Amino acid sequence: MSPKLERTGQLAKADPGLRFTALAHRIDEEYLHETWEGLNKRGVAGVDGISMSTYAENLDANIKDLVERLKTHSYRASNVRRVYIPKAGNPAKMRPLGIPTVEDRLLQAAVSRLLMPIYEADFLDCSCGFRPGRTAHQALAEVRSAVLNGTAQWVVEAYIQSYLDLCRVRHKSNLGVSI
Repeated sequence: MSPKLERTGQLAKADPGLRFTALAHRIDEEYLHETWEGLNKRGVAGVDGISMSTYAENLDANIKDLVERLKTHSYRASNVRRVYIPKAGNPAKMRPLGIPTVEDRLLQAAVSRLLMPIYEADFLDCSCGFRPGRTAHQALAEVRSAVLNGTAQWVVEAYIQSYLDLCRVRHKSNLGVSI
């Protein structure tokens, strides 16, 4: 983690009430190059047809152009390419997958890197969901520990089948169903 990000995390941890109101200036060419190094280079092309390797051929110029568009507020996220892949355990059913462009992927990763130290300071050690270095097994261990130690008051198990399908139907039909 860069010293700037570490400092941001330290500030967020030291003062939970602190509000970060201006962070966009931290996304510069150097920061985007660092972010690029952490990206999965095997990702496929988005709607623009530009692959990771094609973008990398002229990486310095592409990043410089992206930073300029960010500064002038002329950057616009592209549409996301929609593909369907077989559902695990049921290849007859397909699930939608959105594939952003390489540039959008880079910027999403940069913003995530920027915000992560701020939000990490707010999480409890027992919070495991979708956090770096945390796994589902660690979450189960936390639940087991809380149950065995008697600190848990409630345990709720929920299985929501085809939740995303329901959301899509709700959105299309506008039935007003609340979940």
